[in-house]
Amino acid sequence: MTEQMFLDNLQEMLPDLQEFIIEKAKTVFSSGAVDTESYEDNYLLPKIFLSAIGKEIENQYLPHSNKDIKVKNNLSYFL
Repeated sequence: MTEQMFLDNLQEMLPDLQEFIIEKAKTVFSSGAVDTESYEDNYLLPKIFLSAIGKEIENQYLPHSNKDIKVKNNLSYFL
C-alpha cells in the first residue's frame, strides 16, 4: 500500500467515524450521564468526551490477528 492509498482510504472512512462519534455524543448527552450544567460553554466537556470515545473507537476497529495487534501497538508509539 502506498502512502497515498493509505491516506485516501483513511479519508474515505472519516465520514462514517464522524457519524459514529456524533451519534454516541447524542446518546451520552441525552442519557444524563454528565451534569452538563456544571460545564461552561467551552471545549472542556467535548474534549473529555473525545477522550472517552477513543476507547470505543479502538474497540470498534480492533484488529483480530496477533500480527495486526502488534502493528497497532507499534503505531501507538509514534502518535
